[in-house]
Amino acid sequence: MATLGQHFSPELIGFVLTLALSLLIGFEREEIRPNNPAAFFGGVRTFPLIGLCGFLFVIGFPSNPIPFATGLLVLGALLVVSHSASLGTEDVGITTEVAAVLTYALGAAIAFKLYWISIATAIVAVLILHEKQRLEELVRRMPRDELGTLLRFLLLSGVILPAVPNQTFTAFQINPFKIWLVVVAVSGISYLSYLFRLRWGSGAGLIFAGLLGGAYSSTATTVALARQSKKFTGRPVRFAGAILAATGVMYIRLWILLELFASHLAQPLTTLFWSLGISAIAIGWLLTRIRPSRRAGPEPTENRPRPTSNPLELTAALAFAFMFLAVMVVTRLVSKHFGNAGVLALAGIMGLTDVDPFILGLTQSAGHGVLIATAVLAIVIASASNNIMKGLYALSFGERRVGRLSLLLLTAWGVASVLIFLAVSPA
Repeated sequence: MATLGQHFSPELIGFVLTLALSLLIGFEREEIRPNNPAAFFGGVRTFPLIGLCGFLFVIGFPSNPIPFATGLLVLGALLVVSHSASLGTEDVGITTEVAAVLTYALGAAIAFKLYWISIATAIVAVLILHEKQRLEELVRRMPRDELGTLLRFLLLSGVILPAVPNQTFTAFQINPFKIWLVVVAVSGISYLSYLFRLRWGSGAGLIFAGLLGGAYSSTATTVALARQSKKFTGRPVRFAGAILAATGVMYIRLWILLELFASHLAQPLTTLFWSLGISAIAIGWLLTRIRPSRRAGPEPTENRPRPTSNPLELTAALAFAFMFLAVMVVTRLVSKHFGNAGVLALAGIMGLTDVDPFILGLTQSAGHGVLIATAVLAIVIASASNNIMKGLYALSFGERRVGRLSLLLLTAWGVASVLIFLAVSPA
């Protein structure tokens, strides 16, 4: 819009934009004329006229709100008359009348050069109007408790999270925003996994949750899936497979992070990390596809999870955030005693919390005080340490068989990564 403003006057831009957006709404409303002509208020001609009235009343009288207010009152009176005439019809509603008021307001907003919000509002409005049947069907299919769960998650992420201070406190560099972000991540992944399994069943839903969650945090994903395994009657290898797949995504994510910030560290790890990542994803996917044996008994809901009273797993999320904070404080204390002398020992310690900050620090120090070979080995050790810690989390939060199998698989991948790197790397 800024570029257009250099070649065309704001009045011309506003006129054309108002006409285009009003026509868009008018085209959509025109579709309802054949279904209910008696209740039809206006369409492809009426709505552009309404939008242009709102635009002209503002741009023609920029310091006088009376013309715009008068036009709104006149429009309101016309809408009352139109709605009264449609009361005897089968399909009575005020959607078209509200759309007319919105079109009038769009013209005024464009006159104030609020171009972006006007375009976004018009597009969203047309989508809402056009997808009436799908939205109503979605409301009918969605249980009332699901809406409550969604609202609670929006409270956690959209209301509380922005209000938490994003700065460090105390000598341990504790950031309340990052701690609460862990709560949001665990709750979000739990809810995402729950929805995926409701839609696609336990196998496909779990693998989707593992892959998407691993792209953000394989640790939070492990906790969320392990916690949910206690309330699901499916085969425990399915949850362990999803946890392993999340770790596979972690290896690929770490390599991409290194490639972006320090490609000289990513190159020695290309074959190793991509092999570990792809193999973990593939085996994890196969594990989620395993069907229950006859001795295990059939699943009571045709491969779907039992309803849970708390899909967000807030208790597990808060417990994990507390454990995350405790481990982080211990890490600070240990690193203080180690000083700068043991990069490899520090890698094993930092892997217990989150490998990303440690790896980002290495990208800045490798070659400047820290040998590149040492930095690369430290990355491998940190990822292996993180695997073992995730296995312990799964053992602590998950169903016993899920925890044991997850610990075994994640430890195997962690140990294999160190041994393979030491075997193939030059002395």
